Amino acid sequence: MSPEALASLLDEPALAAPSGVTANFDNPPNSNTLAWVVTTFCTVVLTICFLLRIFAQLWLDRRVGIEEVLMIGAYGAYWGTAYAGYALIYTPGYYVHMWNLHNKDLIRPLYLILIYGCCYSTVLPLIKTAILLDWCRIFVPLNRTRNAFWWGCVSVITLQCVWGVLCILLLNMQCRPHEAIWKFYLPSKCYSLPDVMLTSASVQVASDITMFFLPQRIIWRLRMNWQKRIGVSIIFGVGILASVAACFRLSHTVAFANTTDTMYLIGPLLFWACGEMTCGFFILSVPCLSKLIIESGLPRSVKQALGFGSKPSEPSYEGSEQPHRSGQSDALRLHPMGPWLKGTDTIWSKIGDEDHGHDVLRNSGKSESQTSLHRAQADGRN
Repeated sequence: MSPEALASLLDEPALAAPSGVTANFDNPPNSNTLAWVVTTFCTVVLTICFLLRIFAQLWLDRRVGIEEVLMIGAYGAYWGTAYAGYALIYTPGYYVHMWNLHNKDLIRPLYLILIYGCCYSTVLPLIKTAILLDWCRIFVPLNRTRNAFWWGCVSVITLQCVWGVLCILLLNMQCRPHEAIWKFYLPSKCYSLPDVMLTSASVQVASDITMFFLPQRIIWRLRMNWQKRIGVSIIFGVGILASVAACFRLSHTVAFANTTDTMYLIGPLLFWACGEMTCGFFILSVPCLSKLIIESGLPRSVKQALGFGSKPSEPSYEGSEQPHRSGQSDALRLHPMGPWLKGTDTIWSKIGDEDHGHDVLRNSGKSESQTSLHRAQADGRN
């Protein structure tokens, strides 16, 4: 193509305007303020969840595990989507109809969308793998690792990792040569990108729904009163938020695949994708958040303010100054779900009372956090 023909092509409207509509190339209507608010809100919430998880692990558990390493990787990849999301505000803008754009206005956005898609496909497998590994550390019994819950977690992790790698490859191989993905005027061979987007959205919806139901069966078989079961169920049921975000993203992906005005509909698609990633970090931080709230003494302060505090003759204790009542040990206090397991007949309530308690855990090769809910599950079956 000659330079003159290319210049003429790039100056043409990206889409013919509907009948009775006049194109506005100079200052097209947009919703960039909404994009600023949504992207910034998700980034702030996600960052707070990230910092809370890191702080809880360093302060309470005094360790950094594979879950935190995966979360750090996911957080780094998220900034790739944040960069692309903010850059799209400037070119071409959010909720801008394509008949208000020239063909040359599409080059930069197509490149940014590719970056967003690759980073998004990195964030979700990393953060969901971290969530499921964290749940395995809490729920999987010591003497029977390959139960239904374990296999469910492994299946979702495998699906996420395999599809994440495959999706990134498909996104980058959609056109030959690679540069034709955003330089659409180059001679090339390309396949339909919406097919990949629909598959990706469907995989995430299926994974999120599965993750929502995975821990519920174990939780409702624990030896707790129903109030505590509801509390734990809510903590591990916040995955419903990710399911809702994924369903909305799937809905907008279907609409995106069936329209020619793609730049207008890419906005809500990216909003829900951003919300889905934020939900992932929120889900990972919730167990630690509940522990931080209880360790801070906030519930006790609220009870005292409402007149439900402890009696003067019964001194209250916080943190490490609290005596070991009913045989409770520091191990239970440090476990992410420790506050919810107090009063249950678990191994946590016996560690510290039995001389060989720590030796058993040390020789088993398992973490203490894997032990707590195991005993609760066993008692629930008896």
